[in-house]
Amino acid sequence: MRRATEIQPEGFRDLRKHLLEAQGVRCPFFEEVVMAFCRAYPVKKMVPSDRLQANCICTREGFDDCPLFREVMARLEGARGAAEETKEPGASGSGSPAG
Repeated sequence: MRRATEIQPEGFRDLRKHLLEAQGVRCPFFEEVVMAFCRAYPVKKMVPSDRLQANCICTREGFDDCPLFREVMARLEGARGAAEETKEPGASGSGSPAG
């Protein structure tokens, strides 16, 4: 049985040799892709930015219609309200300190 390198056309062997000899050049099949993900979603699922759809609610105005966005904002508002209640000493209804 012949080896794959023996049945390759001459031009392909030359290209392969050139690519293997090139120093400081990355693999021609390596591809960099910009990814996007939702920080609010419980699982980080990376989506290539070129695959985001134009009708995706996250990439256009009106993203506040997203149920996950609303849930996260409600939690943040609840946490903010709880933090403000603990900061105000007179908010507990126990009266003002004697002075």
